[in-house]
Amino acid sequence: MKAYRVEEIDGETVVAVHAAEAKTPFEAAEKALGQKVTLRAGADRWVRVVDLTERPRPVRLRPTTFEFKAIGQRK
Repeated sequence: MKAYRVEEIDGETVVAVHAAEAKTPFEAAEKALGQKVTLRAGADRWVRVVDLTERPRPVRLRPTTFEFKAIGQRK
């Protein structure tokens, strides 16, 4: 399992941060939010998932990030 940081974002503001262990960033977002997610596609309320396990290569100074948005209702 990999370690991920899941950040809930409203516009430009981070409103919550969660830690999650999962096989994929998609699964980490769903675990942290407790609801289904899909690709962001320009939504105002969205989720950033940062891979904490992967070490950035010298040519890339930032860790890998993924963007999703929540769909449906919370569990």
